[in-house]
Amino acid sequence: MFALRAIAQIPYFAGTVGDGKLYGYTSLKGRPGLNQQETYTTFQYGLSSHVDAGIDLYTGPDCAYWGALIRGGLPLCQWFNVGGEVIASLDLNDRMHFSYLTSGLYLNGAITPDNRLFWCSNTWWVRYRGGHETYSNYEYLGYHIPLPQGRSLTPMVGAVHSWQFDDDLQPAAGLYFSFGAYNLYLWSHDLLATHPRFVLGLDFVL
Repeated sequence: MFALRAIAQIPYFAGTVGDGKLYGYTSLKGRPGLNQQETYTTFQYGLSSHVDAGIDLYTGPDCAYWGALIRGGLPLCQWFNVGGEVIASLDLNDRMHFSYLTSGLYLNGAITPDNRLFWCSNTWWVRYRGGHETYSNYEYLGYHIPLPQGRSLTPMVGAVHSWQFDDDLQPAAGLYFSFGAYNLYLWSHDLLATHPRFVLGLDFVL
């Protein structure tokens, strides 16, 4: 159950929020036809141009976890950028005991010189109290579509899978609508399953 938090999230990019800025994101996830609602919320503050610190909260069926995180990013060039994040999560239903550590590696870059066509890869390693580990990855291609008044629409399509490919590869797709300092997300994976998983999210930078 815990590793679901890292799956079907919006794609994470290598960049950080920026020195002195605040980033916030909240989402509601579910599978139509099943009573399996989840929420995820994070707030991150830019300690420098390349380092953020923050907190997050994940809730799911009969569980709730609070995390503290540190995130970094390095823009190497137009075609390749690298970032990462580490989150230590505590179980709110077990006296705030440490529950699991999530580590993420974020890669992205342009494919075309105008940056409209781009790629993104997120790699996740989750280690639970007691030593159990999970490994997952997703890769996306995206296309940025400018709209009037400085707004834009960005559809993306890709796949989610474990490092070992011991489960079926899961097609995933989504889009986000950008307006001002906000982005509105609609995402999904398990698209071929009986009950696909959908995510509705909103983020901002202040």
